[in-house]
Amino acid sequence: MSNVLKFVDVNTTSLFENFKLGYEEIMGVTVKEGDPINDFISWVTYIFSVVQNNINYTGKMNLLRYSEGLYLEAIGELVGVNRITSTGAKAKIKYTFGKIFPSVVTIPKGHKIAAGNLYFELDEAIELKIGERETYGTVTCITPGIIGNNISIGDINTVVDAIAYLNKVENITISAGGSDEETDEQLRERIRLKPTSFSTAGPIAAYKYYTLTAYPDIYDTYIYTPLESPGVVKVIPLLKGGTIPQQEILETIENLLADGNIRPFTDKVEVIAPTAEEYNINVNWWLSKDEDISIVTDNVNKAIEEFKSWQKEKLGRDINPNKLVQLLINAGVKRVEIIEPIFTKIDKTKVAQESESITISYKGVEDE
Repeated sequence: MSNVLKFVDVNTTSLFENFKLGYEEIMGVTVKEGDPINDFISWVTYIFSVVQNNINYTGKMNLLRYSEGLYLEAIGELVGVNRITSTGAKAKIKYTFGKIFPSVVTIPKGHKIAAGNLYFELDEAIELKIGERETYGTVTCITPGIIGNNISIGDINTVVDAIAYLNKVENITISAGGSDEETDEQLRERIRLKPTSFSTAGPIAAYKYYTLTAYPDIYDTYIYTPLESPGVVKVIPLLKGGTIPQQEILETIENLLADGNIRPFTDKVEVIAPTAEEYNINVNWWLSKDEDISIVTDNVNKAIEEFKSWQKEKLGRDINPNKLVQLLINAGVKRVEIIEPIFTKIDKTKVAQESESITISYKGVEDE
């Protein structure tokens, strides 16, 4: 029995036969094979099947499991959950002037600097105090999304809005915190978890809901209380693509969870980054003589990339070479020998990440 939910059973064969019988009854004729009226009945059948499919789609859009896009957002509104929009990356900036001023100099909010084609704006007005040449502030990338992340220290260094005697600007932290708009899957998970947030008893699911709400690129999270530290709640977030969050993101999560309306009074919340457990990849593979070497080689490379992504998308996912074997066999290899990685148990506070040591060796053709 199919587990696909249907509000209306779409059976075009049954529809056609019913329409044909109805036509024959009303018109008092028998429609034979090859009669042009069959084409008309087929057209009516198609129209009705489209309507029935639309009924199924509309019905599913009212259910959390299947809903998507604006329909999913409407379901979220029922429990007070809105889609998290994209945000711009942030970085701390140092302004260096060429002279000391006799009075305070104000750098206005929105002052623009750049790194290549990416522009950043100062979040709040800052002041250069009397007798000083340097002052600090925080800027946000005008272009939202992950594109503004991971800009190296010193690379946000172009002054767009000129200021007299301003000699130099540079970021003193790597830019981080930029995120794309929340996906349907992420939004669906937060809607599912929302009812748990109504409790003030500190359930794990409630902490998970608010952690996912803090930053849209959070893909997984582990929450636990150490046996030796009752009352301490440790929160470990993991970003999309197995990325370990930087300090700015950890602080954003911790500030949200510290809210008295979220955190039970007796809980002490600590948000910490997961630890990377590195592994090497060293694989030998053989090809059947009936296979195309160029096609299979391309598939092998894709399988390696898929394995790397799969391995680091969840906290505590064991390093499992059997998964790599499965992907490589599906890619078309005849035989595979995994030298590394070996099976390794991973604690939920860790995430498996591939090292730079990756060796994929083609060993030739074998008969069946």
